[in-house]
Amino acid sequence: MLEKTVSTSYREGKSPFTLSMLRLWRNRLAMAALLVVILYILLALMGELNIFHIKDMASNNNFDLRYMKPFTHIEHLFGTDNFGRDVLSRAIMGTKISLFLGFVSGLLMIPIAIFFGSLSGYYSGWFDDVAMYIMSVIVAIPGMLIILSLIQVAGRSFFIIAFAFAVTGWVGLARVIRGSFMQAKEFEYVLAAKNLGAGDFRIIFRHILPNVFHFIIVRFVLNFVGVIKSEVFLAYVGLSIIGVPTWGTMLDDSKLELMSGNWQNLIAATLFMFLFLVSLNIFGDALRDSLDPKLKNVV
Repeated sequence: MLEKTVSTSYREGKSPFTLSMLRLWRNRLAMAALLVVILYILLALMGELNIFHIKDMASNNNFDLRYMKPFTHIEHLFGTDNFGRDVLSRAIMGTKISLFLGFVSGLLMIPIAIFFGSLSGYYSGWFDDVAMYIMSVIVAIPGMLIILSLIQVAGRSFFIIAFAFAVTGWVGLARVIRGSFMQAKEFEYVLAAKNLGAGDFRIIFRHILPNVFHFIIVRFVLNFVGVIKSEVFLAYVGLSIIGVPTWGTMLDDSKLELMSGNWQNLIAATLFMFLFLVSLNIFGDALRDSLDPKLKNVV
């Protein structure tokens, strides 16, 4: 009884969002994963600002330093590639590209998914039929085929590739939101809000959408993973971004280097991808659990 009283007093006066952040803060593994993600963001900023000449070492050719082995020189910790470029610097610059594509495609994908998913689930009727038809058409076409077509037609710029990923990635989230709205609109708190005179806009965005926000978080994280994997495939077929180092282009370059016993690009790109994706998945899962409305009374 005493423990229950202390727990109740501890939660008293705190908003649901504050309680969610407290649950997240107590998850040590999630905090460690967040630190890794923040480190990647800082590395991307360092590369963009050319701190320690990262951008220069990633792009300048120096044939006198070709195929330098890893851990043999302090200035080239991961060695150099066939053009004498620093492999670690190229991996850091690839971090910037991956973060950009993941964030931009996610920011483009989420509003589309929320629009179609929430309205079709809440109103049903003809809008639901139209939305489901659009989703079915997109799902019926292989996603990579749509991405390749858009890139071939519009070019290989940052925004075009990010937009192509968003076009193929919003359907899954929209279906989850639609199903959640179809259930939630029959719940008592929604019916009570209607009886009190709340408008549809307030019910959708104030009452129902916060209860499915954890699904959006998970999908955003999964979209990050999918974008990075897709970029690797685009680099493999020669359709990635031109003129900038990415993890995909590094893995593509390693195909020719492995035969000569040079593993620098493969090791660096794989290690950077692995640590980032694992950390992002761990933090995303923990954030989803902390924002889950079913756990709002658990600290």
